[in-house]
Amino acid sequence: MNNLEPVEIDGKTGEVHELHPQQGKRYGAKLDTLNELKREMARVYRESSSGILEPADGTKYFWMLEKIGKVIETSDLETRIEKLEQAQR
Repeated sequence: MNNLEPVEIDGKTGEVHELHPQQGKRYGAKLDTLNELKREMARVYRESSSGILEPADGTKYFWMLEKIGKVIETSDLETRIEKLEQAQR
């Protein structure tokens, strides 16, 4: 650990832990389309595989990204159905 990396001090034990590069900062990945989501899922996979991200955390992030994907799919289908219904009237 060098002095330039952000750290967190455990309030109970006093131990110093390095923070993940993204921890404490807002992460700005766009997740508006399935393509963007696919790209983010690949990033999570690569970071988990290479040890940058703990596998348990990667699993949680991947699960959340899957749920976002379901919402995108459902929303897109809802929009398509509404357009078809309007065209049929």
